[in-house]
Amino acid sequence: MQAIFLFIHLLLLNAPPQLNKIDLLDLNGKKTKIQFSAAQKGTVIYFLSPECPLCQSYSLTIKDIEKQYSKKGFQFIAIIPGKEFSKNEVIEFKNKYNLKALSFLFDPNLALANYTKASITPEVVVYNSIGQKIYNGRIDNWAYELGKKRTLITENDLRNILQKMDQNQYVKPYQTKAVGCFIN
Repeated sequence: MQAIFLFIHLLLLNAPPQLNKIDLLDLNGKKTKIQFSAAQKGTVIYFLSPECPLCQSYSLTIKDIEKQYSKKGFQFIAIIPGKEFSKNEVIEFKNKYNLKALSFLFDPNLALANYTKASITPEVVVYNSIGQKIYNGRIDNWAYELGKKRTLITENDLRNILQKMDQNQYVKPYQTKAVGCFIN
């Protein structure tokens, strides 16, 4: 009996985060939550701002990654943190940068941003199929300082993680520093 109690206690201590309990809003203002499924290999959450120049610049990369990995069982969600943008502004951003395949959700009270410790747009957070955080930080090292970009990307953080997850390789959780506009 003690062994069972110890096992349950250890399971609770190592339980996945309760990300799926945070209320978000869809584009129609309806409450929703992020859901995880064993059928998915992982969930990629982008924190984006329609006015952030780097979010705009990264739109092609975001679209390419989503196109490549959504077919392989990954879920992609774009989070608009705060109350600054209206539904129409987000839809305009989504259409202008052809991000139609992404699910866009609002995080008006920054509950998700605070929970994930996201502080920049664009910033990405990756969870495995059971809701454990694998990564948070930059998409790649193209932008290394505000207003400064490399001509050659040498570290494709997000693509590398998704590739390893797709091949069922272990990914040690880690983070990098994102560059962009502050979430406030």
